[in-house]
Amino acid sequence: MYGIAAALVATLAFSINAPLVRAATLRGVSPTALVTIRNITALAILLPFTNYKFDLEVAAIAAASAILGPGLGDYAYFKAIKQSGVATAVTIGYTYIFTTQIFTSAIGLESPTTYTLIGAALAFGGISIALGGRINKGGVLYGAVASISWGAASALLGLVSKEASPYTIAVIRSAALIPLFLPFTNFRVFTTSGVLYATASGVVGLAIGSIAFIQSMALIGVAATVVATSLTPILSQILDRAINKESISPKHILGATLVSLGVVITVMNN
Repeated sequence: MYGIAAALVATLAFSINAPLVRAATLRGVSPTALVTIRNITALAILLPFTNYKFDLEVAAIAAASAILGPGLGDYAYFKAIKQSGVATAVTIGYTYIFTTQIFTSAIGLESPTTYTLIGAALAFGGISIALGGRINKGGVLYGAVASISWGAASALLGLVSKEASPYTIAVIRSAALIPLFLPFTNFRVFTTSGVLYATASGVVGLAIGSIAFIQSMALIGVAATVVATSLTPILSQILDRAINKESISPKHILGATLVSLGVVITVMNN
């Protein structure tokens, strides 16, 4: 149950993250700057909790997962959000429900079960119903890059999720990314409100979300965690609408129901 709870915490954190990212980009924060600010924030928060117990192989795999996931994957995701909005970015990006299973099978980490495949199909079907018909082609390519990158990163993260504490892995990942993105970040063009939203995204979406995500992988596995967090696209839309005082449509409710069913089928039979 603790693993499921961790996945739900990650889902909530990731769902809040999307509107925060959108708010930051609308206030002049570039995707490169978002990655930089988020990881500096996460590193500052998590460093005191790190026990530094890891070997070089674990560090290398964790760093590689960072470059692919919160590095390249998040950069592409932020570009998709900036170009086409939250709906397109999360719909295309969250095909990583499937790409993750491809990568975990390829490296021999996990083999997808029938229940996992059914759960994943239901989950993505729910996402498609809730957000379908609103795809903006401008962000599709970036969304696809995010999907592939997140899938590979999740598979690599699964390899080390039990080899070090979640805090240590998260710190290694942030420490690996900051030097790569910091040189390309122009801090002089930011608005104060944009920086505040980007920082909040680092706290919620990266520090809290990544810890819960890694912990869930260690307890219930990669595929189950990924499917369990698939409520994120719909929940992020609901939160986005709630923030902007817009009504929630019936297709969001239907989509969320299908995703929830997919999560239950996957996790309960894991």
